[in-house]
Amino acid sequence: MTKEGISGDIMERPDIFGLALNETAFDTEIESDVADAVQAVVEADFESDPEKNVPAPRDNYNLSIALGIIRRMETSSARGAVFAEIKNKNPVYRLVDTLYSLAGSRLVQPLVLFAYMLKCVLSIGSFDYEDQDAVAISNFHNETNAIARLVSLLPDAHIMQLSLKHGHIFRRGQFRTALTMVGSLRRIFPFLSQLAQSYGFMPSARIASGLAFYMRFSQLFAQHRKLGAAIVASNYSPEALGMAAAAHAMDRKLIYVNHAPVPANGATVPPVLADCAVFYGEAIQKTYKNASRCNADVALIGQPGTTRPMKWCDKINKVGIFLTALTSADAVEQLVAAINDSDLDVEILIRNHPVALLKSDFSDLAAKYQNVEITIGTPLDSEIEACDLIFCGNSGVAMNVLRGGRPVAYIDALDRLNHDYCGFIQDGLVCEVKNWSTDLYPMLKAFYTGPAWRNVMQSYDASYNRDATVLKQQAARKIERYLSPQQAQG
Repeated sequence: MTKEGISGDIMERPDIFGLALNETAFDTEIESDVADAVQAVVEADFESDPEKNVPAPRDNYNLSIALGIIRRMETSSARGAVFAEIKNKNPVYRLVDTLYSLAGSRLVQPLVLFAYMLKCVLSIGSFDYEDQDAVAISNFHNETNAIARLVSLLPDAHIMQLSLKHGHIFRRGQFRTALTMVGSLRRIFPFLSQLAQSYGFMPSARIASGLAFYMRFSQLFAQHRKLGAAIVASNYSPEALGMAAAAHAMDRKLIYVNHAPVPANGATVPPVLADCAVFYGEAIQKTYKNASRCNADVALIGQPGTTRPMKWCDKINKVGIFLTALTSADAVEQLVAAINDSDLDVEILIRNHPVALLKSDFSDLAAKYQNVEITIGTPLDSEIEACDLIFCGNSGVAMNVLRGGRPVAYIDALDRLNHDYCGFIQDGLVCEVKNWSTDLYPMLKAFYTGPAWRNVMQSYDASYNRDATVLKQQAARKIERYLSPQQAQG
């Protein structure tokens, strides 16, 4: 690969990140190789395995790997499609993206990216904690739940739990943090300029935020020497990877817990380079090893949520349609019409993706059909329990539905992701159908009561129809080994 487009000034100054951290911004003892970091960001294949198209093996996260993973994720076609959908649905994002594209890449765009970095750093909040064993970061609801579930296994541990909220910007001590960040602008400006020249607003902003989080969390570990470990619930978000790279740079341990199933057939499966990883089941560990890399000490904990036996009824009273990103409105409307053509007595629950920015407007559909209810952000378990069967596209929510004791009918056309994006069809976890039909329910019953299905489900959810007590105890013992500062420094 060539380094076309890489600023010579950046490549010739391997101290940019080090100085930004050591002398001006955050008085730590970190030294980073900016040449490797920039190469990871701008090259198409950042030292990848040509057969798997994933990062070459590394023992730990570092800044270069972290930024490279963010770049790979945020420049993927799936991410581009999701951002396009957000812009289409949200006028504010659409305006910001338009104004950014009209601004100059030499000065204004790098400054906008720096402003985004500043917003990210201040959104973390201040570190007013002492005598903590570990620190965790989460952003979305399911990540927060995953962290809380892990923390519940460790009643005697003291975990600093951080989250990203706009309200944190005005907390005590943030003005000093802002000034410290501004002091690093001169040294990181060439890097921001390179991002502005290489990518659009969202990929550039996300990559830049990865550096911002790395800088801020490096300060955290430098100030709190007793912190033995970091806990993250994502292996691709800037805040999680920024913390992961900072933790390893400061000789701390990293614990990863997955917050959702891993898309086995996604274009990019980021590696898990943690010291310890907590997965739902063996299938997730297998996906990481086959499609990417996982060098962690693994514990299996099972899927969260209420476990119920598969329920079958004589008459279908309520059908769910649970949506994900890149929803195909036409397919949803066709499915609703087919159900109503067959049985007007069946109630239909359309559950939007919980992220409000991805919400689809089906108000016309609800006005047309009296039996249609549309929700967003409501309790998942209660909505699963209310339905007799649930249609899903390429969404990890299918696992929640199955654990909740309801059959899943997979319709590929419900979204614009690749067929069997999650790998559930190829493994025999969910049943694929084309549309609503009179023989649909008997077909689902035959599939989910078949002799092989339970074993497949348990490979995805280690606690399914099992006593989870032993799994929790084993996971807790394993995690505790990575919380000790003594071990972390060893």
